[in-house]
Amino acid sequence: MLFMIVILPLISVILLQKGFKVREEAPASGRLIQTDLQQIPDYFTISHRGDTITKQGMHNKVCILDFVSYSCGTANDARERRLYEIQADYYGKTKAFRLLTHTLNPGEDRTPQLKLMAERYAAREIWHFLSDPDSSSLRLFDFCNSSTNNISFSETDSACPRFVYLVDGDGFLRGVYDPLDEKQNQDLYNDILFLLNKLNLK
Repeated sequence: MLFMIVILPLISVILLQKGFKVREEAPASGRLIQTDLQQIPDYFTISHRGDTITKQGMHNKVCILDFVSYSCGTANDARERRLYEIQADYYGKTKAFRLLTHTLNPGEDRTPQLKLMAERYAAREIWHFLSDPDSSSLRLFDFCNSSTNNISFSETDSACPRFVYLVDGDGFLRGVYDPLDEKQNQDLYNDILFLLNKLNLK
């Protein structure tokens, strides 16, 4: 009885701490951009909650940039479900991580659709669904897409985005990932943690 009350919980704590240490010391994946870093352009967007979200406001935060187009229909859904899983894993564990889903349909009031998407994926405070009054999301998408051409991950159909982009706390583009590819999705998890640890932003 004493074994179950005292020893088993102690073993669980030791194993948990060991697991955290292994994750903290995990190296970056081969997809993380390490040299010739490029700063993403400024952007000015409005969250589905009415908050103003800018590049400057995301300083010292590791961000996933996600782009959706309403011309894709339900094609966004599988990717967003993967981001929902990432949100669930990181929510409450760090204040320095954000998911930023930009609409590529500027010039229209997309607030109702964005609110519906946020509700569908149970968006917490770390996940913002964004519209922009000045087409800065389109410019940001074009920058991300063109900046990754040299590593063979450019979008094949810019009208229906496939990839997500990882940005570090200083605003540098650090990687591009297809969340529907199991290996790339795991690389995304690892690289988020690597950047948080490296910049001491946990």
